Amino acid sequence: MTIGADRDQRMNGNGFIRAEAIAVRLVAVLLGLCLIAMVLVNVANAVGRYSGLFSLVGADELLVYGMIWIVMLGAILAARSRDHLSVNLLPSALTGRLRMVLQIVIDIATVAVSIFIAWHSFTFIDRIASLNQKSMGLGIPMVIPHSAIPVGFIGIAAVTAFLVIIDIARFSLAKGARA
Repeated sequence: MTIGADRDQRMNGNGFIRAEAIAVRLVAVLLGLCLIAMVLVNVANAVGRYSGLFSLVGADELLVYGMIWIVMLGAILAARSRDHLSVNLLPSALTGRLRMVLQIVIDIATVAVSIFIAWHSFTFIDRIASLNQKSMGLGIPMVIPHSAIPVGFIGIAAVTAFLVIIDIARFSLAKGARA
């Protein structure tokens, strides 16, 4: 399912499907607005630095940490629409039920790897929290930027698990239709 191709169809679906489509669209718009705001901060910082008039303290940190959050939240959207980077040599060679089974296996592996990464990210964040480490420019707790990783991977795992359930239901319906 891609955001662009199936969005209109999902907007006409039942309440849950429609709410999910609205939420996906809202998050995509908010991420886009955050990216625009980051570009404006970067331009303001560059103008201030090169003109010698001012320097925005912590702007570089804000841009780096903001980009990490945008990437991780965007990865959830990419997982939802199955637009993330993938090697699709084998899936493109398969058709029908075999392709559906392979997609389910790939999605289950994605859920497992995402949970594994999120778990280990939490252990790292726990260490940082115990040190009470703060960023040098903005003085924010380093737990905040590092939390983007587990949040992103938990989101990827949740969205992909949802897609697995949908794919298994479709597979069962396709199997029942053939019987």
